Amino acid sequence: MTKASKDIRKERKKQDRVWGEQNHDPFVWLAILQEEVGEFSQEALRMTFDCNIGDTPLKCKARMREEAVHVAAVAMAIVECLDRKKWVGK
Repeated sequence: MTKASKDIRKERKKQDRVWGEQNHDPFVWLAILQEEVGEFSQEALRMTFDCNIGDTPLKCKARMREEAVHVAAVAMAIVECLDRKKWVGK
């Protein structure tokens, strides 16, 4: 298992500890995923335009990676919800 895979699993476990099992409808999942994608986008913009003002490129890359892990973990949570067949809605 790669470091990326381990970090995504770790984030999924954290999400379950904080929120418990989640079985949202498609639009709630979409909103959660888009919120995480938005945070990744914000870090990508910082990396492009602000990284050399107060932060090192290494710190910028680390924050962007952390947000990418969050995106992947939420996507995995959606798949897990589908696999449980507890999807709320039709």
